[in-house]
Amino acid sequence: MDSMDCYVYYRVSTTHADAARQAVARLFALTATQFGVSGRLQSRADASPNDATQNVSTWMERYDNVDAAFIAALPQMVVACGLAAYLEGGRHVECFVDMPTLPPPCA
Repeated sequence: MDSMDCYVYYRVSTTHADAARQAVARLFALTATQFGVSGRLQSRADASPNDATQNVSTWMERYDNVDAAFIAALPQMVVACGLAAYLEGGRHVECFVDMPTLPPPCA
């Protein structure tokens, strides 16, 4: 498979947010060192009522132009950097590829 963009979302307890951010920084250092991939961290803009009552925040990592080897190695890197300890539930990974450009319509 060609290059793809990968989005990983998960929930983190607000109590452990600072420690989790430090773990994500370590994760991004690993992805950069091992694969030359820079990640981006985002948080959900519109917290759900469920998140608020459970004192969690939804975060998303974004990785552009990655390959299958990167996706396969990501779970081990999450454990190695310590992020797994701060997750509330699992990580959900979704990967997307660009759709081919359609030819222009006939006039």
